[in-house]
Parts: sequence; C-alpha cells; structure tokens
Amino acid sequence: MTTSRTTIPLLLGLAATAAVGTTIGSLLTAAAPAPGVPAPGAVVRLGLPALRLAVDVGAVAAVGLAMLPLLLRGGRSVRTRPVLVRAHRIGLVLGAVWALAAVLLLWVQAAELAPAGLDLDGAALLDYAATVGAGRALLVAAACALGYTVLHGLGLRTGPRPPAELPVLVAMLGQIPLALTGHSAAAANHELALLSMSVHVMAAAGWVGGLGAMFFLVVPHRGLLAEALPRFAAVGTVCLGAVAVSGVVNAVVQLTGRPGISWAAALFGTGYGWVVLTKTAALLVLAGLGGWLRFRLMPAIIRHRAAPVTLWISLELLVMALAIGLAAALARASLS
Repeated sequence: MTTSRTTIPLLLGLAATAAVGTTIGSLLTAAAPAPGVPAPGAVVRLGLPALRLAVDVGAVAAVGLAMLPLLLRGGRSVRTRPVLVRAHRIGLVLGAVWALAAVLLLWVQAAELAPAGLDLDGAALLDYAATVGAGRALLVAAACALGYTVLHGLGLRTGPRPPAELPVLVAMLGQIPLALTGHSAAAANHELALLSMSVHVMAAAGWVGGLGAMFFLVVPHRGLLAEALPRFAAVGTVCLGAVAVSGVVNAVVQLTGRPGISWAAALFGTGYGWVVLTKTAALLVLAGLGGWLRFRLMPAIIRHRAAPVTLWISLELLVMALAIGLAAALARASLS
C-alpha cells in the first residue's frame, strides 16, 4: 500500500520520466530554423516544451481526479467521503496550477512569434490570444481550469453539490482545443485527424489520470480498492482500446499525408516517426502491465488478499509518464 515514503519518490520519478520523454521527443523532432526568422531565446525554447508538458499533465490529472466520485459511487459515505474531501482539496490546487501553466504557455508561445520576445506588451499578447488558434485554445484551457477549481470548491460543501460528471466534462473540454491545434490541424485528412486526436486525448486522460488518482487516493484503502478497481479496470480497458485505435488512425493520417515521402520513410527515417514508434512500444508495455494487473492481481485484491499492487501500478505510471512526455513534444512537431 502507498505511504508518504513511496508517494514522494514516485512523484519525483514521474516528473523526471516525463521530462526525459519531452526532451527526447523535442530533440528528435526539432525543426531547422526558418530562413530570415529570428530564433527565439533559450528561455522560450526550453520553456515551450516544459510548459506544454505541465499543461498536459495538469489536464490529465484533472480528468483522473474528477473520475474518483464516479469510481467510488455506491460505496458507504463513511468510507468514501474522506477520500473525496481530500480529492476536492487537491483539485483546488491542481486547477489553479493548471490555469497558471496555461497562461504562462500562452505568454511564451506569443513571445516565440513576437520580435520583442518575452518583453512583448499586453496588446501583442491579446492579439495572439484572439487571432491564433493555439492562443484561443489556451484561453479555453485556462477558463476550464478555473471552472474546475470552483467545482472542487463547491464539492467541499455540506449542502447540494454539482453533479459528479460535471468536473469530468469541464476537464475534458479544457484539454481538447489545445490538442486540436497541433500537428493534426495541418494533416491532409483534416477531419479524420481531428476526430482521432480528440478520441486519443480523452481516452488517454481517462486511462492515465484515472489510474493515477486510484493509486494516490484509493490504493491506501484496501476495502475501497476492492470495490473501485473492477470499475476502473472496465473503464481502462475501453480507454486502452480507444487510445490504440485512435493512435493508429492518427499516425496513418500523419505518415501518409505528406507528398514526396513514403509512409515507411516517414516512420523509420524521421524523428517524428521514431517518436511514434517509441509511443507504440510504450503502449504495448502498458497493455502487458495492465493485463497482468487485471487478470493476475485483481482477483486477489477483490478477495482482500495481499498483492504487489503498488509495484505494478508504479511501473504503469512511469511508462505512462514517458508516453505523456513524448506526446507533449509530438504536439508541436511536424514531419517537415
């Protein structure tokens, strides 16, 4: 079972693994500077992938945390309410951090295009936010993050509370627009790429975020874990299938939609392709780990028997962190 001795090292390990994934992905997909366009400063170059990773992680964590009331629905209030109160308190902080990361990313993205760099004035920032798709998407993300924070505050009330599904909906809404402004927006088969990316992002958030929320808040309570894990296993299986199918569709659209380059050359001869292959390998590893957890460990957990659930979920989360880091880099990448 999780304790503070395992939680803090794992959080640090997840952050480091995600950062490694983003760094590797950024190096593999780095584009040559455009002729005649001033290169952004080091702070902007390093801040863009780091802040994109922070926004993505915030959105995924928000979805997972919001899923907890649904996963624990039907349990006795005396057992579930303390866990949910803690989740709402974490949600207050998480929503604020997610909103701040979105605003900072908006500023740095605008600085990338502005001649003044990070010293751009408010008018230039507002113009970017109003006219550029990525800027508008980040405004939506920041607004949803603030709304998410308010919903968690309302969840702490003793009186009427918002519907349990509403925070999930707000968290999902906050991440989709930004995902749709990446490489999928420029794909040849535009509509299919956007549809597959939407499914991919939502399914990944439910799977990864849900598992993280289960690990940090439910695993320490063996009775709740025995009730909630089968529900999450069903959700996770559907999400895994959706991530796999949508990922394949999106990869095919991206790798076959560029004139003058074959799909094989795009897959094995570009940094973009190698990031796709690495993400595919991570997905296969996660499928194996998830299968072991569901079919070998879950029966023992349901019977309240000892099982190394902390180890196996920790391994899953570390691989997921690597995949999220790669995805954060891939979001700004292009085959060209």
